[in-house]
Amino acid sequence: MYREAPTRRPALRAAGACAAVLAVLACAALACSNYVRRSTAIRGAVATGQYEAALDQISEIDPSNSLLLLLYEQGMVQHCQGDYAASNLSFERSEAVLDALYTRSITRGLASMAISETVEQYRGDPFEALFVNYYKILNYLALGDVEDAMVECRRINRRLQMFQDGGETYFVNEPFLQYLTGLVYTRGGERTDAEVSYRLATRLYDDPQFAAMTPTPPTVFCDAAALARAVGDREAVAEYAQRAECPDDGLARVNVLLDCGEIVAKGEESIVLPILENDTWNDDDEFAWELRNRYGQPYDRRRVKYWLKVALPTLLPVPPRYTRVVVRARSADGRTGESAETVAMMVENLDEHARRAYEEKQGTLFVRAIVRALIKYAAFNAADKKDDGLGAVVNLFNVVTETADTRSWSTLPQAIWMARLDLPPGEYRIEADLYSADGVKGASATFSGVQVRHGAMVFRSARIF
Repeated sequence: MYREAPTRRPALRAAGACAAVLAVLACAALACSNYVRRSTAIRGAVATGQYEAALDQISEIDPSNSLLLLLYEQGMVQHCQGDYAASNLSFERSEAVLDALYTRSITRGLASMAISETVEQYRGDPFEALFVNYYKILNYLALGDVEDAMVECRRINRRLQMFQDGGETYFVNEPFLQYLTGLVYTRGGERTDAEVSYRLATRLYDDPQFAAMTPTPPTVFCDAAALARAVGDREAVAEYAQRAECPDDGLARVNVLLDCGEIVAKGEESIVLPILENDTWNDDDEFAWELRNRYGQPYDRRRVKYWLKVALPTLLPVPPRYTRVVVRARSADGRTGESAETVAMMVENLDEHARRAYEEKQGTLFVRAIVRALIKYAAFNAADKKDDGLGAVVNLFNVVTETADTRSWSTLPQAIWMARLDLPPGEYRIEADLYSADGVKGASATFSGVQVRHGAMVFRSARIF
C-alpha cells in the first residue's frame, strides 16, 4: 500500500543544511592542524638531511590559511640544502605575502571572531619576518653577492620601521641584526652605513631589555673601533677600545654563525570559565573582560549555569640543546695556527623572542577567545530553543572549532652562536664542536677551504639541529 513519505520538520531540515555549512566552516577553522601535524615531520627530515622529504611535506601545507608558513619553511629548507637562490625566491614571496596581509581582510577578521583564530591567514610574529632578511643575507653572502646582502640590511630597518608604525610595542629593534648589518656593510665597503649600524648596535646592547637576552659580544666594539680607526675618528676609537681588548690590525676577521636547536613550539591549553545563574550582559566585549578577570578567582560552584570552554596557545619550552660551542681553525697543512681556537657566544636567543611575542599577545588573544566562545554560546542557545537537533549540531560545531592557533615557523633555530677568528692570510679548515650541558659533544660542523686575505671580512654559517 502506498504511503506518503513523512514530512520533515522545518527545524530538522534547517539542522541538516546547517550541518553541511558548519562542516565546511569547521574544516576552515581547523586548517592550521594541517600545518601543525606536519611540522614535526618537517623538522625531523631537515635535521637528518632529508631535504626533499621535508619539501614534500611542506608542499602539502594548506596555503588557504598558512601560505606564509609554507614559504617560511620552504625557504629555510632550501637554505639548509644549499640552494641559496631558490631560498631567496621563497623568502621574497613570503615578504610579498606579509605586505599584503598587513592590509587586513575584514571578512576573515569577522570570521575569526565567530569561529576561530585559524580562519585568518597566518601573519606570524614580527621577529619571524626579520629573520627572513637574516637568512637572505646569509644566502647572498654564500653566493658571493655582497651588494644584494647590503640591500637586505637596508630592508631590515625598513621592516622595523613598518612594525613600529603599525603599533608593535615589543619588537621595534634588534641589536644582533644591527651588528650583522654593520659587518656586512664593512665587507661591502659602505663605511658610513657600517658606522651607523655599529653605533646603534652598541646602544641597543646596553639597553636592559636586550642585555637580559644575550651578553654583548666584545667583537662589536672591536669592529666599531677598527672602522673608526679606518676613517680617522680617534675619539670613537678611544671610546670603543675601552670596552674590549682587540687584536692588532691586519688580521682577517672570520665570522662563524651557527644556528642551533629548534625554537620553542606551541601547544594548546583549554580553560573553562563559569557563567553564573545571575549573569546578564548586553555587550560581549565588556562581559569578556569580566570573565577574564574572573579566571583564577573563587566563585560559588553551585551558581554555575554554564562552563564556557576557551582554547589558548601555550609555549612548550625545552632546555637548550647546546650550552658551549668551540670553534677552531687549522691551516691547510693541518697545523693549528696562532689564535686559532675560540669559544663562541650566543648572540641571539630566538626562544626569548618567541616568549616575549607570546606574552605581548596573550591578553588580547584571551579576550578574543572569550568573545568568540560567547558568540558560539549565544548561537547554541538560539538554535536549541528552536530544535534540539539543530542545537546539537551547533554545539558540536562549537566544540570542534574551539581550537587554539598553534602555528609558528617551526624550523627556526633556538639560538644563534657566533665565533670570531682573527687569522693571518692563508687557507683554513674551520671546525665547530657543540656541547650539551653535561659536556657531551652533540654536534659538529666543518668548513673546508676557507681562504682569507689580509684585512678581509669572511663569513661562514651552518644550521645545526
